[in-house]
Amino acid sequence: MMTEKEGQREDRQARPLSPCILICTLDDDKCCLGCGRTLAQISGWALMSVAEQWSVIDDLRARRPENDVTIAAEDGD
Repeated sequence: MMTEKEGQREDRQARPLSPCILICTLDDDKCCLGCGRTLAQISGWALMSVAEQWSVIDDLRARRPENDVTIAAEDGD
């Protein structure tokens, strides 16, 4: 499925890029202050399916749309 957002296309069949923005500091709830992922999401990212990774991206966008830095996918990580 392709979606259109601000003129950018997303290929939901390919892995999204990691949302990491290299500000890797956890808050008291074990959520990263940089990307917003939980510690479990960070540690499990590479083992997640494509659908699971996109689900994390969607959750992050819903919670923190002003920090939307993930766009498309290449090989993922």
